[in-house]
Amino acid sequence: MKPMKPMNDFQRENGFTLIEVMAVIIIMGIIAAVIIPKMTSSTALARKKADVATAHQVKAALDRLQVENGVYPKYGELTADEGEVVCSELIPKYIGKLDKTTTQQTVADGNKGFGVAQLTAVDSDKSQYSIPEPADSSNDIKTIMIYLSSDGLAAEVRAYDDDLKTVLWTSAN
Repeated sequence: MKPMKPMNDFQRENGFTLIEVMAVIIIMGIIAAVIIPKMTSSTALARKKADVATAHQVKAALDRLQVENGVYPKYGELTADEGEVVCSELIPKYIGKLDKTTTQQTVADGNKGFGVAQLTAVDSDKSQYSIPEPADSSNDIKTIMIYLSSDGLAAEVRAYDDDLKTVLWTSAN
């Protein structure tokens, strides 16, 4: 026969109390509230840096083409249709595809990818070029813009922020 335990001694069941479970949930909530915003901001920063790196590669490809041929592609020889660059002189010899999938930032679909615009010669000094101001509609600006002169003597590449107003990087610097 088993001896009887006294009534005031109770045996603790294995498991967690409700207070312990609540404390763990609260701690996990606090950690999530701190980490999730940092992760999303670091993702956006990584996307910006990826587009800047792509812009560097595009400018380097244009420079290699210019060194080998004596001129950059002229405005009109290199075009962009729906964010994809078309130029048989440049692609695929100097750089792979340049389309919407190459850019990383989250922008409206009509602004994703690459755009091409014309550099204009400065009236006072024809060896200097200026970038035209974008039209009021931001549909003219893409994530990465390639600016070319009509004479093939100048080219500039710019990477824009996801707001399409802030220049993240320009080859002019």
